[in-house]
Amino acid sequence: MSVRFKQLISSLILMLLAAGLQAQVNYRPFLLNGRIYLSEEKFVDAIKQFNIAINAKPDLFDAYFLRGVAKFNLGDDQGAIEDFTTTLSIHPLYVRAYHYRGVANDRLQNYHNARSDLAKALSIDPYNADLHVANGATKMHLNDFKGAIEDFDMALLINSSLSYAYLNRGIAKWLLDQKELALEDLNKAVFHDYFDTDNWIRRGMLRAELNDISGAMADFNQAEMLDASNPLLYFQRAMVFLKQGDTLAALRDYEKVNMLDQRNALTYYNRALLYGMIGQPDAAAALYTEVIKINPGNVYGYFNRGNTYYEMKNLVAAEQDFTEAIRIFPDFAGAWINRSVVRRERKNEKGARNDYDKAMAIITAVNGPSANPDSVFSRYADSSFFNKIIALESDFVSGEARQAKVQYREMKIEPFGLFYVGLMSVKGKPQRLPTGYYSSPTLASLNANAAGFSYVIANVTRLENHPIDAKTNQFYDSIVSGGKENGCSDFFRQAIANQALQNYATALESFAIASKCSGDAEMTLLNTGVIRVALEDLHFASENYVVDVMIAPRKSPSIAQTDKKDEADYRLALADFIRLCHDQPGNAFAWYNLATTKLLMKNYNRAIDDYSEAIRLEPALGEAYYNRALTLIFLGEDKLACADLSKAGELGISEAYSVIRKYCTK
Repeated sequence: MSVRFKQLISSLILMLLAAGLQAQVNYRPFLLNGRIYLSEEKFVDAIKQFNIAINAKPDLFDAYFLRGVAKFNLGDDQGAIEDFTTTLSIHPLYVRAYHYRGVANDRLQNYHNARSDLAKALSIDPYNADLHVANGATKMHLNDFKGAIEDFDMALLINSSLSYAYLNRGIAKWLLDQKELALEDLNKAVFHDYFDTDNWIRRGMLRAELNDISGAMADFNQAEMLDASNPLLYFQRAMVFLKQGDTLAALRDYEKVNMLDQRNALTYYNRALLYGMIGQPDAAAALYTEVIKINPGNVYGYFNRGNTYYEMKNLVAAEQDFTEAIRIFPDFAGAWINRSVVRRERKNEKGARNDYDKAMAIITAVNGPSANPDSVFSRYADSSFFNKIIALESDFVSGEARQAKVQYREMKIEPFGLFYVGLMSVKGKPQRLPTGYYSSPTLASLNANAAGFSYVIANVTRLENHPIDAKTNQFYDSIVSGGKENGCSDFFRQAIANQALQNYATALESFAIASKCSGDAEMTLLNTGVIRVALEDLHFASENYVVDVMIAPRKSPSIAQTDKKDEADYRLALADFIRLCHDQPGNAFAWYNLATTKLLMKNYNRAIDDYSEAIRLEPALGEAYYNRALTLIFLGEDKLACADLSKAGELGISEAYSVIRKYCTK
């Protein structure tokens, strides 16, 4: 059984909020706002406030520390470690930074560094019970359960009412098979913190192992009363229902888990097994498909779905799934055996014989030549041999916490789009651009004479996520229908409005006129390149997915399918961005758009180079860090990608934390 160990960090945040501020007056609002956001668990907003304080005063140790706490709570452990390290370079005796850095290192499985940090913290503050608990938790991760118990004993000697010290000590004793002693500690954990759902769930799990079914059920039901959005309690209660033989009740609880957490592959898997057992193969196959969507490398997902398709007489799909299972795990004898059976039924005798021989070679290598081949073969071929309800923990997070924390949001992982010059309706002169919008010296010059609107640099992804509403549409219409008394600037403004309204041909004409009379490439090429990408996407979709009605020479309608293109052709857009980079090598947005276009064209390594140049020119361009990170992940460079994701998150790209959770946590 995999057991997570609870490390109480939230109390530290509350302690931090009470600490006084030593910075100068002009830093206080940002630090105070950041602390408030921390207390409200608005961690991305907190980071933005701490960024301002740090930019104003780079040696402000508490701003670095608090920003690290925010990153820590977003799951960005490596980014948090960097901030805690900076904190300690300014304030070498700041024990909380050692504490947090130690726990972050533990979460990254850097156990030597974790123990070193916690040892340093304990040398400064030996009577801190929380530090002893954290040190014990790290020892548990190293399977030093006896050493962990000593740390928990010390923590309880300092604070005899520390609930989570009892909880962790109970878990350590549990793992040493001292279950009765473990139960005593879990009883104390419940006594000292009656409202902690985790205490009830853990005790319920232990009681279930001790076959105290009624006690386990009582604990899980109490946990549900305290937090009905906690998926772990439903998962564990389902296991108890299965012990009682109540399959339907178990399914109901598993379904609740997936209602709270739609990406919990483990629960989909167990549900699929149960539906298969009760004779509903259609439902089982659909659930195995969900498992595979979440975890494409799950060999048992393919294997069991293949068995399910075989049961449904869908031999083609069954063979495909067994083939995929073999591709993932070439020594999976069961998959070779079952594919052999399917191929024989599909009259592929040669393929069936080859699969059988391969399976027997694997079985002989594993079991030795003296084993009875028939009995071993039947065991490997029996799908029930693999149909074990899995009682492991998955990524269980309470529904309330999942909703509040940005890293648990469900999202498609895809790069940000291109940047373009847009218009924003404003009243008066805005003091600061909204998050995700940028400016440039040229735009600042134009905005000095603008009234009722402002030129901004925006990303098409934000436009796609926030479609134009009626009020904005009216704003653009008023610009399009206006005059051109001011020449170039009016043509440019109308071109932008037409682009926003998707009048692409008219927009390109206006940009061409504006470019000729102004001679300013920045004001036109950035947008024309974006339009050319949009047009190519539309053309590609039309040519590949739409059946056109064409008029033949005899004027009788006929259906004709246009020739399909393998890939969209972005060369015209690429030419615009190459020219812009040549004319204005210091334009970060030009390099970003060039990189993103190369990414669309699958020129990944050159895209990374251009994103790097954009970052060099504009270090605050979070979208560039994010896109470079996704490209690095595609190329298998996860470590470099995680550093970029941390920086992107720090710069306000909240999407980065969902990717960090998926690729940067162990």
